[in-house]
Amino acid sequence: MRAADWVALCAYFAAMLAVGVRYSRQMRSAEMYFAGGQQLPWWLGGTSFLMSYVSALSIIVYAALGYRYGLVALTLYWTTIPATVLTTWLLAARWRRAGIITPTEFLETRFSASVRQVFVWSGIPLKLIDEGLKIVAIGLFLAAGLHISPLLAMAAVGLVVILYTVLGGLWAVVVTDFIQFTLVTCAVVLLLPLLWHRLGGQAWRALPADLLRPTHAPYGWSYVGAFLVLSTLGLAGNWSLIQKFYSARDDREARATGWMACALFFLLPPFWILTGLLARVAFRAADAQMIYAQVAAALLPPGIFGMVLAALLAATMSVLASGYNVMAAVLTVDVYRRLMRPLAGERELVWMGRWLTAAVGIIVLAIALAVTYFHWTIFDTMVAAFGFFLPPTVLPVLAGLLSRRLSAAGALAGFGVGIAAGAGFLFYQWRFLPRGSAGFQALSIVVPAALTVLVLAFAAVFFPARREAAARANEFFARLGRPASQAPGAGGISPAPMVGTILAAMGVVLALLGCGAMPGAANPLTLGVGLLFLAIGLAIAGFSRRHRAEGARSAPHGA
Repeated sequence: MRAADWVALCAYFAAMLAVGVRYSRQMRSAEMYFAGGQQLPWWLGGTSFLMSYVSALSIIVYAALGYRYGLVALTLYWTTIPATVLTTWLLAARWRRAGIITPTEFLETRFSASVRQVFVWSGIPLKLIDEGLKIVAIGLFLAAGLHISPLLAMAAVGLVVILYTVLGGLWAVVVTDFIQFTLVTCAVVLLLPLLWHRLGGQAWRALPADLLRPTHAPYGWSYVGAFLVLSTLGLAGNWSLIQKFYSARDDREARATGWMACALFFLLPPFWILTGLLARVAFRAADAQMIYAQVAAALLPPGIFGMVLAALLAATMSVLASGYNVMAAVLTVDVYRRLMRPLAGERELVWMGRWLTAAVGIIVLAIALAVTYFHWTIFDTMVAAFGFFLPPTVLPVLAGLLSRRLSAAGALAGFGVGIAAGAGFLFYQWRFLPRGSAGFQALSIVVPAALTVLVLAFAAVFFPARREAAARANEFFARLGRPASQAPGAGGISPAPMVGTILAAMGVVLALLGCGAMPGAANPLTLGVGLLFLAIGLAIAGFSRRHRAEGARSAPHGA
């Protein structure tokens, strides 16, 4: 990697740490640290929703699937669109009205203290594994781009994310998410036309016909259907995404958060998946998971390649930061305060939240190193882990939000059956089947989910909540029926000035590189991207100042 790329990459790391330092002084309560004071605007929540799901794992793995299998990779990824529509329509306002600062906090009010703890401890392992796989993905990409050890790359990413998330809480997460969204969008949108230009207009004709079909072996329509189930459960039960709903300013902005994420899921994935597909014409990769790194290194000018590395870092760090924050929230509020220190003050909770954020980050990094050491395939590991954990840990929680008839015993029964079914599939695959069997993977997702749903439905119909449990459920659903008012103090923190400043600073760095501030770095494309970032940053900062000035003029005298 060239010196200009190192400069761009270091500038990005410095910007992320600056955001953490900037918001660290305002994290004075658990609600502010873990839920942003329920003040997130829809545009920030929507981009953060996307970036809490899209990581280097998504970009690298799905570009690799596009390289190997073609448009079926896009078919699989676009299952996120109906999944997000369903999640937003059914759940966005309910999560906002629940009045919580963790995804599992409502379970004690709705069911019982024991149910709350079961789903706290069963939900943590999936999040840890998921975040660990994302570190593996970005470690592989950085190792190829920087020619360094994957273990060193993973350690660097993991430690930087821990630092700025520990400092700034949810506000640092969502502000860096927007900056990272800008970087990722620029990087993936830029690389596809550069590759197309290099290949010429005949690129499609050079591709095998099978690769241009929406499905083909081993990923047929039955697998796509199973993957839709996986995507829906993954989105509806993802703690980091749920956090964006209950941290919104009100019901309307919670829904707008989800609708914006739907649009972004439709628009962005084709860029990196088609890049992987077209790369088959001109590139050969011993490991398909490295194809995106190969294309970027071959086509991008000095400084911009460093920015692409920063963008993939950005995508991964967004997901990791959201995951670390929400897991620390669950451990702090649902375990530490609930079981150990019921009278803990806000300062103590923020202090404990920071320590637990660091602990979660270290465990995730250890999992990533283990996956690398044992040479596990990322996609297969992800599907196996999700198939085992998602149905039993997500479906009873969602049922608790949607049905007042479900009892605590019914929720636990659904959890037990789902875990047993998932464990059976995992054991059978480990003992008798080769890794990566697509048909078996589909069954391992659908069957545990179907059994969990059947048990939950049976329990709700024939063994519904009664007496005190029914009264508790009715009280909870009465609250869900009332629209959530805007959180007090909404607008007290304005993210726009920090977003604008960071983007403008990144633009200045790229513009200087593009002008030739370093030997061999002069490039009109680098200069153009730098000026674009500078313009966007100045526009955001200028709009924020004008908005604050108008707000001050319209405020009542003496307010």
